[in-house]
Amino acid sequence: MQVKVFKVSNGKIKNRCYLIYRGRNGLLIDPAWDYELINRFLVEHNIRLSGILLTHSHRDHTDLAARFSASKGVQVMMSAKEIEASGFSLPNLVSLYHHHKVQTTIFQILPIVTPGHTLGSTCYLIGQHLFTGDTVFTEGVGLCTKENAPLLFQSVQRLKETIAPETKVWPGHSYG
Repeated sequence: MQVKVFKVSNGKIKNRCYLIYRGRNGLLIDPAWDYELINRFLVEHNIRLSGILLTHSHRDHTDLAARFSASKGVQVMMSAKEIEASGFSLPNLVSLYHHHKVQTTIFQILPIVTPGHTLGSTCYLIGQHLFTGDTVFTEGVGLCTKENAPLLFQSVQRLKETIAPETKVWPGHSYG
């Protein structure tokens, strides 16, 4: 499995979007801000998408999900809890559930719902790679309200219990 990092921005917001792929099949994670950059890589490497994973419903992680879904004819996946809590909606949106594995054409995905940043934030464990969105960063954890701080703390503790120490963590942002 290969991981391609797309460093994109919209003003002061700097994101990391990911393409995971094996051979010519791939999944996009949190596509935002720069359609041409991401699509050019897909076309140049002849990669066919089998889906899009969204870690949560904030625009800086969902901005291009509908466009890629429509242009590539693929489903968009997000936790059912996030869909319900945020009211997020797109055509081809599929609900995922905590610890219910999903099998795509080439990847097995373990969604780990990690409330705190949002009520349905989700990390995705794929092989020995954890895509954390805004739950965990290189510098610490994502922003949350005072009321949600205990949820975020519990989520980080759950991740520490769930993932192996050699797991590579891929955050949605990194400013360090």
